[in-house]
Amino acid sequence: MKLIDIIQTKRPIEPWTQGEKIPWNDPAFSQRMLENHLAQEHDWASRRREIITRHVDWIDATLQGVPSRILDLGCGPGLYLEQLAAKGHHCTGVDFSPASIEFAEQHARENALCVTYHCSDIRDFQPAQTFDLIMLTFGEFNVFTSQDIQQILSQAKAMLRSGGYLLLEVHTFAEVKRQGMSGTNWESVESGLFSTQPHLLLQENNWDEQRRVATTAYWVIDAQTQRTTCYASSMQAYDEADYLAQFSDAGFTVGKKLTADEWPTGQYFEGKLATFWCQNQG
Repeated sequence: MKLIDIIQTKRPIEPWTQGEKIPWNDPAFSQRMLENHLAQEHDWASRRREIITRHVDWIDATLQGVPSRILDLGCGPGLYLEQLAAKGHHCTGVDFSPASIEFAEQHARENALCVTYHCSDIRDFQPAQTFDLIMLTFGEFNVFTSQDIQQILSQAKAMLRSGGYLLLEVHTFAEVKRQGMSGTNWESVESGLFSTQPHLLLQENNWDEQRRVATTAYWVIDAQTQRTTCYASSMQAYDEADYLAQFSDAGFTVGKKLTADEWPTGQYFEGKLATFWCQNQG
């Protein structure tokens, strides 16, 4: 791809189709992403450990400290599961990133934690057991198409025991729309998430009001070769009534929407995420 392609590309970017997907499963990319997961100076890839600890304490208290089988979909480097396992829960994690899974497995071995990890797309994961709790947090719900979400919710119901719980942390409608309407910006980068070589990073955002989808295109322009690569990501927006209808249609009852005291989001994400505690109707 050449520089002229940036100009000639049809806009807006078609959600979930144009550009290369964010290469979460690429070994080099996932290694760079892992560094951001583990960073404690920001929350944009994974949360700081102090917030994770508060979440884990709430989960453990809600489960009344009873050792439970817990599945974390999109577990990253296992930051939640390592703390849950230390409290006596039997944990399973699934993530698309090979570097994150390798890190999590090594950490579990070194600390003798009862955690099993799988490097897999969560849409393809088929366990041999059922769980007491399934988690999908930090807004990952919205990066899937509505058709994929129906599949994920259906699979979650099948993977939960009767009466088991589903913990879903999702983006608010306003936050997805805000991201889509954020406009265009660029920056020069010596080394970053998309490339270790000096490059220009152009970010274009778009909001599709009819489909209620925010799409971001990342144009990465190598400073030496001027080779240009486009990555794209999309997020589906739902209002609260949409979420509740999807959960109900999939066979879940919503026990409660968690408060900021029960499930703090961190300062940057305040008001941008909502968390629901659901139960499998059986």
